[in-house]
Amino acid sequence: MFDLLVKRANLQDGRSGVDIACLDGKIVDIGPSIEGEAREVVDATGRLVTPPFVDAHWHLDATLLHGNGFTCESGLLYEGINAWAELKQTATVESYKQRARRALGWAIANGLLHVRCQTDICDPQLRQVQALIELREELRPFIDLQLVAFPQDGYFRDPIAVDAMERALDLGMDVVGGIPDYELTAPAGYEAVKTLCEIAKKRGLLVDMHTDQTPDPQSRQIEALTQEAIRLDMGAQVSASHCPSMANFNDYYADKLIGQIAQAGMNICVQPLTAATCWGVMTRVSQLYDAGVNVAFGQDCVMDPWFPFGKGDMLDVAHMAIVFGRLLSEKKKAMVFDSITYGGARALQIEGYGIEKGRNADLVVLQAADPMEAVRLRPNRLAVIRRGKVAARQEAQKASVYLPGQVLELDFTRENVMRSEGVVAHCRHCGGSHDHRH
Repeated sequence: MFDLLVKRANLQDGRSGVDIACLDGKIVDIGPSIEGEAREVVDATGRLVTPPFVDAHWHLDATLLHGNGFTCESGLLYEGINAWAELKQTATVESYKQRARRALGWAIANGLLHVRCQTDICDPQLRQVQALIELREELRPFIDLQLVAFPQDGYFRDPIAVDAMERALDLGMDVVGGIPDYELTAPAGYEAVKTLCEIAKKRGLLVDMHTDQTPDPQSRQIEALTQEAIRLDMGAQVSASHCPSMANFNDYYADKLIGQIAQAGMNICVQPLTAATCWGVMTRVSQLYDAGVNVAFGQDCVMDPWFPFGKGDMLDVAHMAIVFGRLLSEKKKAMVFDSITYGGARALQIEGYGIEKGRNADLVVLQAADPMEAVRLRPNRLAVIRRGKVAARQEAQKASVYLPGQVLELDFTRENVMRSEGVVAHCRHCGGSHDHRH
């Protein structure tokens, strides 16, 4: 007997009418009309089923702090950094955990089950680090957190950061972070990239650098990071995040650089929502796709000192990436959806990911027929499945529109059928219950 059987699913690769059988936390069979009993059946009824969404870049320690004096009214990066510097002086381990736990509940409900968390280490007490390490263990049955040791105030610029980095990594952080453009000089930024990559190589850890966080075409830490990825043979272990300056590079130089990034085999992690507010440009996603570079996406900020919106939904991010990046061809739109699923999994090097036999039984059932309908609607997640067990549910969205002689029953999907029929409901006009075909 199966633990769970998902029936009549559409997959993001175009397959339809697919059943997915799960046992002991794994996918044990996939195909049409699987026979066998199951302890629980989820009937997708021709809706899209995907692996979990992946967020490759989220400052979870700052989430839900927007307002109360900590508002970035200009939208600019450094105003947010200044607000965060003031705020983190008084935050406690428990307050970090409480806010992050609530936000991660949103994420789970939205089918986001893998998050790379940028965690500020520029605190003598390492409160953010302690909080998220504890939360990583507490929530491990439901969501995977990959923690970046991120020197927000500069690895060389902040007098405590060098020591704090070692202590944070000793505590069990997963990824070495950096912010080379926040060092006092460009050469110091290049030296930070080199030093931090060598630390990661020595410890066998991944690298994720905030890179060239400016529209200035002269900011070029990305080439230093690419050089280190090649020199140290770290390849897919290295990610460059943000990279907005690349949008304004000379085309000849950009073409050369993107070829080198592809040669290195590294990842580019893009945050479209804050790219729009902080810099007004997003890096060259279309060209990166064309060159075969793995692109992942992240929310970056959810209701924090940098950004006032968000709800832990990677479909918001995909929507902004397509619109802001003008990634409007069918091929590029599909690549964006890949970037919030399989592309993110490649960047985070997640094992057992995907809808294939033998992979982890982690699935999301969406109220949409296909990936682009999901991006358009940002629909309800009818079931979120973690290791073969339903971890979250949402009711199907629906609406009734009462027109003269006609009731439109809507769920906003393309295939939704318009019906003309009477319904019995409480009438706000006359106070009675009756047929609404007046």
